Amino acid sequence: MMSGTHRSSFLVIVVLVSFLSGWGSRLYAQSGFVVKNPCMGNPACDGDGVTFADTIVSATGWQWSFGDGQTGDERNVIHPYMSPGNYTVTLTRTLQGGGSETVSQSVTVGELPQDFQNWRTDTTICPGTTIELDPYPQGAPSGAKFIWYPKGDTTQVLQVDSSGCYSVEAIMPNGCRIQNMVNVKLCMEPSGNQGAKWYFGNEAGLDFQGGDPSPLTDGKLNTKEGTSVISNSKGELLFYSDGVTIYNADGDKMPCFDGSCDDLRGSQDATQSVLIVPQPTCRGCEYLYNVFTTTSISATEKVLTVSVVDMRRENGKGAVIEQNRVLHGNTTERLVSSRNDQDTTYWTISHDYGSNTFRIFHATTGGLVESGTFNGGVEHDTENRGEGQMKFSAADSTGQRQLAVVVPGPARNYVDLFGFNDQDGTMSHTRTLDLGPAPPTAYGVEFSTDNTKLYVTFMGGGGTDSKLVQYDLNAADDSLIVASAMTIDSSRTLTFGALQAAPNGKIYMAIQGAEYLAVIGEPNDTTRILSRLEYEREGVRLAGKHSQLGLPNFVQNFTNPSDGPGFSAEGFCVNEPTNFTASPLCNPIEDNYTWDFGDGTGMTGKETEVTHTYTAPGIYKVTLLASNKCLDTLFTEEIEIFDVPKESGLEPYIEICANEYELNPTVEAKNYVWVDIARNRIVSRDRVHTVYPPGGDFLLLMWNDPTAECLFVDTVNVVMRRPPPLDLGPDLAMCRDSSITISTPGQSWREFLWSNGETSRDLTVTQPGTYWVEAKDANECVNRDTIQVVERPKPRITAELTGPTGCTTSDGVITIRNITPGTIPDYTFAWSDVSGASLGTGSVLLDRREGAYTLRMSGYDDACVADTTLHLRSPANNLNLRPVVTDASCTDPEGGQIAFQVISGNPNEYIWYNEAGIELGRADTVAGLPRGAYSMLARDAGGCTFTMKPIMVGMIMNNLADLGPDVAKCEDDPVELAPLAVDFPHNNYLWSTGETTHTITVTEAGTYKLTAFNTENGCKGEDEITVRQAPKPAVGLPEEYGLCMDEPDPSVTLKPTGRSGYLYYWPQVADSSQQITVTQLGTYTVMVTNTEGCTIEKTTEVLDKCEPRLVIPSAFSPDGNGINDVLDIIGLYLTDFDLKIYNRWGEVIFASSNLDHKWDGRYKDVKVQPGVYAYVATYRSSDYPERPKYKMRGSVTVVR
Repeated sequence: MMSGTHRSSFLVIVVLVSFLSGWGSRLYAQSGFVVKNPCMGNPACDGDGVTFADTIVSATGWQWSFGDGQTGDERNVIHPYMSPGNYTVTLTRTLQGGGSETVSQSVTVGELPQDFQNWRTDTTICPGTTIELDPYPQGAPSGAKFIWYPKGDTTQVLQVDSSGCYSVEAIMPNGCRIQNMVNVKLCMEPSGNQGAKWYFGNEAGLDFQGGDPSPLTDGKLNTKEGTSVISNSKGELLFYSDGVTIYNADGDKMPCFDGSCDDLRGSQDATQSVLIVPQPTCRGCEYLYNVFTTTSISATEKVLTVSVVDMRRENGKGAVIEQNRVLHGNTTERLVSSRNDQDTTYWTISHDYGSNTFRIFHATTGGLVESGTFNGGVEHDTENRGEGQMKFSAADSTGQRQLAVVVPGPARNYVDLFGFNDQDGTMSHTRTLDLGPAPPTAYGVEFSTDNTKLYVTFMGGGGTDSKLVQYDLNAADDSLIVASAMTIDSSRTLTFGALQAAPNGKIYMAIQGAEYLAVIGEPNDTTRILSRLEYEREGVRLAGKHSQLGLPNFVQNFTNPSDGPGFSAEGFCVNEPTNFTASPLCNPIEDNYTWDFGDGTGMTGKETEVTHTYTAPGIYKVTLLASNKCLDTLFTEEIEIFDVPKESGLEPYIEICANEYELNPTVEAKNYVWVDIARNRIVSRDRVHTVYPPGGDFLLLMWNDPTAECLFVDTVNVVMRRPPPLDLGPDLAMCRDSSITISTPGQSWREFLWSNGETSRDLTVTQPGTYWVEAKDANECVNRDTIQVVERPKPRITAELTGPTGCTTSDGVITIRNITPGTIPDYTFAWSDVSGASLGTGSVLLDRREGAYTLRMSGYDDACVADTTLHLRSPANNLNLRPVVTDASCTDPEGGQIAFQVISGNPNEYIWYNEAGIELGRADTVAGLPRGAYSMLARDAGGCTFTMKPIMVGMIMNNLADLGPDVAKCEDDPVELAPLAVDFPHNNYLWSTGETTHTITVTEAGTYKLTAFNTENGCKGEDEITVRQAPKPAVGLPEEYGLCMDEPDPSVTLKPTGRSGYLYYWPQVADSSQQITVTQLGTYTVMVTNTEGCTIEKTTEVLDKCEPRLVIPSAFSPDGNGINDVLDIIGLYLTDFDLKIYNRWGEVIFASSNLDHKWDGRYKDVKVQPGVYAYVATYRSSDYPERPKYKMRGSVTVVR
């Protein structure tokens, strides 16, 4: 048991870095034990003291006596001495085999330097401001040397004008040292993230600074698996490594402090080959980094090592100050780390090979110690089980976080889950998940940001797919977690690799050889009803570079999102509070906030959190003006406020007798979700959900916003009974232009509703189609059936027509050769001529002249009764004519005309008929025709005839109300509107103004609509015309100009604003230029005409006014010689003068509001030192009192 006056450690690795040697203040190595940093313990630093380490490997027990009455019993210890002086330290070690030996050393413990004088606390500075840091402003201790972070400066005083952490270490000649730090923040400089830069794969990289990543192409890595990258708190790259080589921010190999560098002992084939973890320092900035490495699991020597980087070296680019110190000799490829945010110390965990032992290391201000081990979970006793990722989750409010360890097969894949506490470094085993046989082989693992989901990748092989799988950690037990597996992506050709959470809250997946990474955009709980998983295989491109299996390994906290100045909003529902939170511009400088909520309201104050309630949905432009002593900044964001659905319109309990029932909410919403409560599953995302017997309990969720924040929830219980059967029978057939009746069978039905709205028991239909009936009985039971009514075909025939030998002979024959459907014997045939006279029955008609003959076909059940007309024509008849038609139009309703073109024959007689059979004429052309059907009979000299019918004369309908193109008018001028068509008889007009005349006169701009129709021919039309107000010239001219008549040759240019195409005229000076220069006071008018002929006049007044002038000399010499002894300030045409002069500390040393009050270079009657003094002068214009105050900044030099 060790004394309570010092801290125990199993293995001490890192102590603070020496300015002189680079490692340890002084080093004693006698009698088999090593003494480091022989200085008093710094009481301000927990765990600080002298480090003692036994180097005899065969020792198994230890008893230390530190010469001050304190003892210890571990191999490696840190002991704090309270006083300087010489101490005899004795170690009694127990050796293997049971023997023991005692060794001693004399150790001189040095005194610490005195503490810093008036050291600054953390501060925020304005841009362009410089502060001075000095640990000993009243004088440094004799012989003290200094080293500063971040650039390794060795001066006592450092001038600082940029943000960052600044620390200085003071080292005395005895090697003892102290340090302190100050964080300097530059106002409005955006914050960064220590996990902002990624380098991995084949020269691939991503930069997450600012949100979603952009590709980096300057990486130097070419590695298959693990990498690690570290950036500073501003997101600026410090260095990165593949476990073999460390590269600085310039991409160069990082040098070693002692001049010679070996390769790190990591491996490019190790899953988590390397991990960079900050090493805390006592009151110092973060400049020391432990670089942990693991060898490949297939290596003969499986070792865990650590190297140390000091970023103060090489002008802030860093140097390796310790290499490849072995921490443990039998390790797997796994490394993980987290930060304890309570004390800013770091925990790093590795896993031993061949057992289930975790090894826990703790980096504190006293150094890196192995704080303990933990045994739990699956043994990592094969090379396969020694691969795969290990990951921490985010911590909860108590510092408790989960640890997931992938243990690949064969034979089976497992994930071990543990609890880990950031406060004390304790672990506990919670569960082992059996993920099934391998292959595919588990490899990558990552938690969702809310710790409810676990993502695991599987590498395909042996005929299996690579997979990305999500598991629900909210499930009640191990089996349910495994059963919740949801495959997000799979591929037989691609190999999925590491998973890594990023600062933007998304999870990225490596795909071997790909020019992209896959992205899980919303990794949090996606089994909730309202959430959906966002995933893209080709989520982010790598600018031609290639991914491999690995992604960078970070301290878990380093991937948390960062924020910066601006504001955020929560709550986007109408009539509910919307909470706005402003991020300070440059904390702790106090800000003033002016809010404009975009709905005509706002507020002003210093509170960072405000609440506003919007009363109407819509998109609002919200602005925040944040101001402090450094600057004013305007932030603008658009937010959308969504309506909340109020009611569903559904009854909470519905009892119905039906085969189906539609739940149809009456309220409009963008999103609907129906949940079957008993089955706890989504059954529909449509507005209408159809329920079937026996019904059930349903949850309805409705919302309009993308996150379902403005949610309405309703429940409906539906109880359904099955109704009596209803069957309309088999489908029916009908003929065109006929009807058929559909009857509802069953006498129990009392009410009916057909698909066309009819409510009778029977429905007569005249068209084919699908018809349904919904019937209700006396017990309110409802059933429905559907029937299809199809059209029965008409018969189609093939006929042989033999025309008569001459145009006047009667020897023509018509023979029916074939008919479908059916056959000729299935039908009854009846013949008639054009007069309707019956000519007989049968399939053959004999002894007929030229002409048209009608055949009726009937008697076959599978075909409708049909008539067809067949024409006999003599071979001797060669007459053939084609009509040429000119349609009438609505502007010429009797302008139709029919002519013809002779195709063959020699007609010499023509008779034209209208639709009523009335003869219209016997010329070769007929004109003056209204719309309608016409015919013409042509005859030649041999008695042969040719009939053209029907000949259709149409009506052009589209021009009756045509108003022509839109028109423009100048203000106050009328314009006349009329249709382009001539006003014909029977035309009627109705304007949108209510007028009914052919022509109207309007005086207002706008759109005018005309409806025109003719009561005789049915012509009608609609048109609208826009009368555009021709704009006045857009001209601006100040109401007045100042002309300072005290000046010699005073003049001023009058400059109206307007387009270059305008015409300008100044009547007072008869000038047509756009601008004129005048030398006299008075009133001036300009007349401006635009290209549309509209004119406007603008007038200005030229008044006697002068601009203010203030002249402050840049130097004066108050030495009493009578020349330039005071600061002589000249001011003209100004009032409200105020002057303040400041010294370098911002103190006002002279103030005056009187131009005649001159500064004599004194402050409180004491001459000020020669030098430069800033001033701020404010004043108003006497001739322009409406203007804001002028502010003049500058400096004046006092010369003595």
